[in-house]
Amino acid sequence: MTTRNNNTLVAIIAEGNTEQAILDVLIKHNAIRYSSDELLQEEIIRCRSGRGFAKKYLNKSIGKNVLIYRVLDSKKENFKLPPAYREKVSGVINLYTRPEIEILFILFHDDYQKFKNQKGTIKASTFVKENYNDLNSLKAYHDNYLFWDKHFNDLIDVLKTYKSYHNDDNCIADLLI
Repeated sequence: MTTRNNNTLVAIIAEGNTEQAILDVLIKHNAIRYSSDELLQEEIIRCRSGRGFAKKYLNKSIGKNVLIYRVLDSKKENFKLPPAYREKVSGVINLYTRPEIEILFILFHDDYQKFKNQKGTIKASTFVKENYNDLNSLKAYHDNYLFWDKHFNDLIDVLKTYKSYHNDDNCIADLLI
């Protein structure tokens, strides 16, 4: 994993509300290697397009390079920065949550094997909706933030468990202290 120096800011880009909520909980509890003041805009960013990210965040004269972490579930999604902005970026690291971020709920409920037995026929989000009632809205930022904040130690455990199952991928656990 790429390291940053004093002349580098970190951009953590979340694919969706759930990813953002989880990352915000980790930052609140000082569980990742970066504090909010080391983050670009001092927050988790929601921008999936490389071009859009460059236009919105790299167009400014910030005087530092940016190390980008992208939290997403698909290995197929491109993040193509325009050539004029590439020198401002010291690296782009994808952190995967395959097949979907909802896999963390499945791990929380210790149902990974049960899910894997059905994997070809059901998405993780559908499995969670059909089997658990932890959240009013599975994709809502607020519900996810409250849930994972209340279960913070379990969140750390499921992130590490996920990493043990996906050791070949970079994932959120790689950001943990």
